[in-house]
Parts: sequence; C-alpha cells; structure tokens
Amino acid sequence: MLYSMTKLLKTYSILPLIAITSCSQITPYFDGYENVRPVRIESSAVLEGWKNYYFSKEDCQCVYGDEFFMSIEETTQQTGNLMISLQGGGACWPGKVRCKPTATPEDVQTSAFTTALKEALPDDWNQVVIPYCDGSVYMGDNNLDYDGDQEKDHWHNGLRNSKAALTLTKVKFPNLSKIFLTGCSAGGYGTIIQLRLLRQLYPDANIYVLNESGPGLMRPDTDYWNLIDSSWNLSDIMPEGCSTCKGQLIYWYEELLKDPKVKIGLYSAYRDHIIGESFLEMDPADFEALLLKHSGELNNKYPGQFKRYFIKGNSHCIDDRSYVVKGVKYWDWVLAFLTDSENWQDVLE
Repeated sequence: MLYSMTKLLKTYSILPLIAITSCSQITPYFDGYENVRPVRIESSAVLEGWKNYYFSKEDCQCVYGDEFFMSIEETTQQTGNLMISLQGGGACWPGKVRCKPTATPEDVQTSAFTTALKEALPDDWNQVVIPYCDGSVYMGDNNLDYDGDQEKDHWHNGLRNSKAALTLTKVKFPNLSKIFLTGCSAGGYGTIIQLRLLRQLYPDANIYVLNESGPGLMRPDTDYWNLIDSSWNLSDIMPEGCSTCKGQLIYWYEELLKDPKVKIGLYSAYRDHIIGESFLEMDPADFEALLLKHSGELNNKYPGQFKRYFIKGNSHCIDDRSYVVKGVKYWDWVLAFLTDSENWQDVLE
C-alpha cells in the first residue's frame, strides 16, 4: 500500500502541466485543485480487484462532514477505455432534506451495470465509481447553516468531490480514447457537470453519456431556481452565454453537444414520480410536458448526438434493461449507442 501511494504521489507532480495544456479552451474549473490527492488506499472488501481511494476531509467531504472516497478497477491489459458510474441518492436544500449522507464501501456495487455492460463489449474497460454523498448532485459548492444556529451543518462539496475524483482519474488513466459516463437519478444529474470536467481533462476522447432518470430538469419557477442556486452556488459554474441554462440544467449539455465526439443518451419514464413529484413537486402531466419540451429541443438541434429512450408510467431509474419499446430492447439501445451503430435511434413509447 505504501509503495502504491508513493508512486501515485509522484505521478501527481505532473498534473498542473496536464491541467494547463488540456483545459486552456474552457473555464478553468480545476484551478486550485491540482494538489488535491487521496491520503490512503484500501482494497475493496466488497468487490475483488477494486481499490478505494480516500481523501482528507479538509479537501473533500460528504454533506454532514464525513469522509469521501472513490473506487477504481484497472484492467490487466492496456486500454484507452473507461467507464465511470455515478451513484444516485436524492438531494438536499433548506426545506428539502432527502439525500444520501455518506459514502460507504458498499457503494462500489453501483458498478453492477457497467460491469455487465463491459462483458458484452469486445474491448477491455477500466472502471471508476464515484459515490454520491454531497446532496447537490455532484455540482454544489457551498456550505450552509440549515437550522439557523449560526454554525455550518451541511457541506455541499459536490463540485470539489467531482474534481478530486476526476483529477485522480486523469492521473491513473492519462491517455483515454473512449469514456462512458453513466448515472441514475442524482447520478444522472451529475453527468451534467462531470461531462464538462471530463472534456477539460480529455479534450480528444470520445465521450458517451448515458443519463438514466436524471434529466436535468428544474421546476419552471424563478423562486425554486433561486433556492437551488443559492443553496448549491450554481451560478458560478454556469456555462457562459447560455440564457436557457439559468433554470434548466439540461441545457448545460448543449455547449458540449457542439463537439462531434460527444454523444448523450437520456432515459426516463414520462411521469417519473421521484423527480417530478417528490423533488420538483410538479403535477405529473406538467412534468411530462416539461420533459418532452426541453429534451425535444436538444434532439431537434442535435439529432445524431442526443437521443432519448422514454417509457410510459411513473417509474424511476430502470430495473429491467430488457424492456422493449417499438421492437427496441433498452439493453440493445445502449449497446448501439456505445458502438456507434446506425441502430441507435430516438425511442419514445
């Protein structure tokens, strides 16, 4: 373990140069984070072959101040392919406290989908799991006093945790050609910021984003947006010059969709009760209309790069990837997406 940490720390010494040369064209999200590094490494007690990388609580922490870590599985063969899994787990802001508060060793099991997926693909893939515990869908950057006692009690360090995890990813895998980023629910929302971070670190890689039930929608209400923005400090990282990005996170994808090496697949039930009712507090029909309107605009503008797989009902995430809509099995739709097949299409039940 000591040898591994020593070798890792030596590798970090080249990271400032990597960050400068690869991120110069985009807002420098990584400024000040070049030296954030794990403080210890442990083999996973849950899945063989995985290692957990723990960060100091001074650098990264969960919403109640607990320790943050990420998990990595490296292939035995040299490969330029990487799968990144983002975990779901609700969200928190003053008045709504429904978020996963800690990262635990069991979180590595979030990789079940990508592990099954890579077994169906001909090439080898490294894997990364970034557990969710910040309460701000991987993108918050604010510490708050929820109970009004003049002491901070909620640490929304999603952006900091994301940066630390992806900085380590860059150190471990400096030369990637193909990246598959996926997450469900809060993890789906998390792909919005993680895509931007990944493009900075890997300017030439092909990036495939599969967002399951985290469509980047917000209730179309100025007060609602202002509450989320002030809680998570989103305005500071909002894409510049994007008028639609204030109010709807789904449009944060658009700047990246102008890049021909980026593709995004979005899965959702039309009336997802967790996102639509529990968090956005919307009428199911209104949520469906919102989902179709904003996802439809991106599909119309980028039909070859942004496609949907929408199903009837109010389910959240997906339990059965053998589900079929109009003769297209969801599992096959994902494989077509990842292999650049002409069979990847917009599928609306």
